[in-house]
Amino acid sequence: MKKIVLFGSQITVGGAQRVLLDQAQWFRDHGYDVHAVFFYDKDGLLPDWSARYAFPITALSSYQRGAGILKNFGGLFRGFCSLFRVLSQEKPDVFESFTHDANLMGIPAAWLCGIKGRFAAHHGQFAGQSGFMMKLHSFLVNSGMAQKLICVSERAKRQALSEGVQADKIEVIFNGVKPVEKKPEVRAEVRQELGLTPDDVMILNVGRLVPEKAQTNLVKAAAVLSDYPNLRFFIAGEGPCRAELEQLISSSGLAGRFVLLGSRPDVDRLLNAADLFVLYSDTEGMPVSLMEAMSAGLPCIASNLEGIAQLIPDERYGTLIVSGDSALLAQTIRRLLSNPDQCVSQGIAAAERIRGSFSLDASCSRYAELFRL
Repeated sequence: MKKIVLFGSQITVGGAQRVLLDQAQWFRDHGYDVHAVFFYDKDGLLPDWSARYAFPITALSSYQRGAGILKNFGGLFRGFCSLFRVLSQEKPDVFESFTHDANLMGIPAAWLCGIKGRFAAHHGQFAGQSGFMMKLHSFLVNSGMAQKLICVSERAKRQALSEGVQADKIEVIFNGVKPVEKKPEVRAEVRQELGLTPDDVMILNVGRLVPEKAQTNLVKAAAVLSDYPNLRFFIAGEGPCRAELEQLISSSGLAGRFVLLGSRPDVDRLLNAADLFVLYSDTEGMPVSLMEAMSAGLPCIASNLEGIAQLIPDERYGTLIVSGDSALLAQTIRRLLSNPDQCVSQGIAAAERIRGSFSLDASCSRYAELFRL
């Protein structure tokens, strides 16, 4: 039985983590011995994830953001040693790391352990990464420590090239998702839990509460749409911008109409309950949350960014608008909700597109081919 170790930087709710876990489950379901390893458990989710998934999940270190250089240097060193020990003991056939931080620690460890299949990944956005670390990352990939850098979109590929990664080291494999099943009984159950009436229109955003997700624009758009009292807005996600969003919601008079749900393990249930999905970020790679919303047959409004445009090439599949304009977002929501036939047709076409071209089976089959499994 082939053995695979997938390595991520942190246990938290995010797109890269979802890709890692979905890949791990797919390979496990197809008969491979899979182990998911993370550097540290940022959000205390390890017990829940271990209970939910049919493969082992390990957190290596107690590293904490903001704890200071000296304390965390010790955590980094211990984490690297722990990863080296895990790889030496398990001797996997394939090692894949996700995100620049994971690549910087994982690829050298896999190379030192003599693992034959060593693959890094590039998910298209890395806020706060220093120029030195980017150069070091490119050096590790180009040096041969990683056999390939897997980019999840053409945008991620261009970004990798701009960082100095050699073209022949790059392989593009789009993210894939398991389609969300629409269940009327789940829709009724979740809407009741959220206090929604049959006439309420649920608008959903899923994403970390961080500046690049630009959720403040959705709050401002909601305030403009005060003449639609049956609109209810929800964001599923957690992060450092929560206090700012809470203050803006309160000052905009949206308490009760705009709800921050925090981290939710049941995004598929929320998608069943929603009527419209909005992802109005300033930057994105190929967002898993949008792919899942499309697979659920929801009409979607999203920023006209390169990675997103690969999912929504024209208005048959969704509505793309220039990012950063809350008034435009409000106008687009108003226009789309006034045209229910367009909402239905977009939802149907979006679901067919994801199931046909961006399924988890299609994506992971490409990985298996690259890994020569």
